[in-house]
Amino acid sequence: MQQFFAAQHWLKQLASEAQFFRKNTPPSLKAVNILLDELHRPDESFEWRIIVGGTAGKGTTCRLVEDVLLRAGKKVATLSSPHIQVITERIRINGQLISARDFGTSILKIKEVSEKVSIMPTYYEAIVCAGIFAAKEAGCEIFIGEIGLGGRLDAVNAIAGKRIAAVTFIGDDHLEKFGGKLENLAQEKAGIFTKDAVELLSYEQKFRSIFEKVANRKVLFLKGVWKNLNKKLARNICKIVLGTSDFVMEKLTLPCRWEVINLQSSIFKLQTNKKGGKIILDGAHSAPRFENILPKLKKIQGKKVGVLGLGKNHDPKVFEIIVDEFDEIFWVKIPESRDAWDPEVLKKRIGRGIVCVDAKSALEQAQKLEGTIFVNSFFLGGEIRNLFYDPEEILKQQTEFPQ
Repeated sequence: MQQFFAAQHWLKQLASEAQFFRKNTPPSLKAVNILLDELHRPDESFEWRIIVGGTAGKGTTCRLVEDVLLRAGKKVATLSSPHIQVITERIRINGQLISARDFGTSILKIKEVSEKVSIMPTYYEAIVCAGIFAAKEAGCEIFIGEIGLGGRLDAVNAIAGKRIAAVTFIGDDHLEKFGGKLENLAQEKAGIFTKDAVELLSYEQKFRSIFEKVANRKVLFLKGVWKNLNKKLARNICKIVLGTSDFVMEKLTLPCRWEVINLQSSIFKLQTNKKGGKIILDGAHSAPRFENILPKLKKIQGKKVGVLGLGKNHDPKVFEIIVDEFDEIFWVKIPESRDAWDPEVLKKRIGRGIVCVDAKSALEQAQKLEGTIFVNSFFLGGEIRNLFYDPEEILKQQTEFPQ
C-alpha cells in the first residue's frame, strides 16, 4: 500500500482539468504524447483500441463492450472517469479494478518519466498514461477508453493505432469551455474520428454533417428507441471486434447508473423505517439524461423524494424536467467542487425544497418520509455509496460491489 499512497500524494500535487482551463491555457496532447513516447508507445501494443465519447452513455457503452469481449475470452483493459468512490475505479484490467499495488506502480512510473523529461501532466493525463501503461503490462489485447472531456484534445485521444471510435450524443456538458455553442462541442467530440479509425459510429443525428466533415468520411449512424441506443452502439462495436454477431449482451448493474440500493443494507447506522425503502443512484445532471430517466421516475409507485445537486456547468433549469415527480426535494452542494451551485440558489431557482449541509444528512431526512429516494450526479452518488460500500473494501476486493 505504500506505493499506492505515494501515488495518491503525487496526483494531488497535479493540476486538475478545471485548473488547466481556468489558467486560459489551451489543452494539448503534447504532454501525453511525450510521456507515451518515453514509455515506448505502450498504446501501440493493443490489437484493438475502442474510444467512446459523447455527453452521456459512454461509460455504460464501454462496460457493455467490456463484458461481451471478456466473455469471448479477450484480455481487456477499460479506462473511465470520473471515479465514484475509489480512484482505482478509473482503470479496469480484465473485469476487475486495478489492484492498489499495480495502480501505485503505474502512477509512480508516470511520475518517474515526467520528472525525467521535465513534463508535468495534469491529474487526468497522469491517470490516462498510467492506465495505458498498466494495460500493456497486463498483456491486454483490447483497450477501451472513455473520453473524459471533449474529445479532440482529451488525453485518451492521444492513443495511436487501429481504433473504433464512437460518439453517443451531444448535450450541453462543459459547453462554456467550447464557446457556448453545441456545434463547437460537436466538432470537438468528433475529434476522436481520427485517420487511425477503421470504423466510426454514433447515434447522434443532429450533428451528422459536422461529424462527417471532421472525419472526412462516412459515419455509421444508428437509429432506434432512445433507451436501447447505448446497447445498440455497444453491439455494433462488438460485432466489428469479434467478426460475428453470435454473442449475447447481458444486463449489467453499474454504480450510479439507475443503481437501486436497499436502505437496510447500510454499513453505517441509519434510522431505517419499518418498510426499509430504497435509494436510486443515477449520474444524471444534464437535460438529455433527465429526459431519458423521466419515464422511469414516472413508473415509481408511492412517495418520491429527490436528493439533488448540480455543477455550474449546467443551468438549474434542467431540474424542471423532473422536479414535478418529487413529493419533496433536498438540495445539496456537490462535494469537492468549487464550481457547484449553492443549494440555496437551487432552491430559489426551482421555488421549493429543503437545503441540507451534505448528502448524508439529506438522506437521513429523506428516509423519514418513507418513499423512494432518488439521488442525482456521480459525486452525490459517491457520498451515498460510501454509506453502503466501504471504500477500503472496494480497494481490497477490486470491485465496486464488495461483499
